[in-house]
Amino acid sequence: MLARRNAVAHHERIGIERRGVRTLVMNAVGDREHELIIDRDLALATRTMNGGSAFAIWPFNRYHRVELSAGVVHFDEEFSDPSLEQYSKDYQEQVYGQQLFYNGTAVPIGLSYVQETTVFREFGPLSGNTMKLSYEVAPPIGDTLSRQTVDLDLRYYKRLGGSGLLALRGRGFKSWGDNPTFNYFGGNADLRGYEYLQFVGNNTFYGNVELRFPLIEAMLTPVGILGGVRGVFFAGAGGAYFNNTPFKFWDNSTIAYTPTVGFGVDPVTGAPIEIKGDPVEISGFRLVDGRASYGFGLETFALGFPIHFDWAWRSLMNKSWEDALFAAAGGSEHFRQSEFKVWVGYDF
Repeated sequence: MLARRNAVAHHERIGIERRGVRTLVMNAVGDREHELIIDRDLALATRTMNGGSAFAIWPFNRYHRVELSAGVVHFDEEFSDPSLEQYSKDYQEQVYGQQLFYNGTAVPIGLSYVQETTVFREFGPLSGNTMKLSYEVAPPIGDTLSRQTVDLDLRYYKRLGGSGLLALRGRGFKSWGDNPTFNYFGGNADLRGYEYLQFVGNNTFYGNVELRFPLIEAMLTPVGILGGVRGVFFAGAGGAYFNNTPFKFWDNSTIAYTPTVGFGVDPVTGAPIEIKGDPVEISGFRLVDGRASYGFGLETFALGFPIHFDWAWRSLMNKSWEDALFAAAGGSEHFRQSEFKVWVGYDF
């Protein structure tokens, strides 16, 4: 089967996390001394894509297929705040020798292998598994953008009883080349408790474990029969980083760490400076650049849309480490506060 998509143009808001909850995206805008100063609301960027593509699907059988795609796409990427964009460009060129955002045309060619045995019900997946492995290359043709990208998405559903299930997911993304692209995730069903699209990088990965179960099968109301209510217990972990930047997901060694307890202003240059506290000893297992969360939630359908109500708690698996790392933002007491979110969308 061969199909063609019309030319498209769309915008995507890319969120960059505040250091108040310790950013994994700090390399896009600056080093650690600025992470509590640059607000996430100011670090918003726009990606505009114009172009077209064609794709072909070849099924091997009912459950396996390959997909081939090719197209031409023009990218325009920029920060909404011009001053932040200029600062970011200068910093990235100075430290990494390249920029995060690229403006230009790419000629991507993609190949994907898909396996899908998932059985769906009205509320979403119930049993089976899904796997998609994608490889995309944009060859250097003239002055076009050049990159290679691999994206792997694994999902498994174990049915428990009538409509309960255990859901597992793992996703990994990597891009490299002269003009590597980036992936972003966070919030909603990706990694609950964090901001929407909070994590971004040329290398991203995260995993989820969820126990989903029915609470109310259906609700009889004056306006008719509404969808039921389902509950979920969830836990997840992940991380993101840019190429040529240090990244350590976890550690269990003993270190001496000097926390930043506040910020001041250099009286000569007017630049922000860190105020350091006394060194503290950190030991035991902890997430360094990785992030994790856990919690529970409720889901129902209203006017045909799945609505989620989630209560999540963030964690680095080590309270002393959180107290030191987030000393300037309230320590572990603030970091571990419950986060209540309402979002609309289907479960993975």
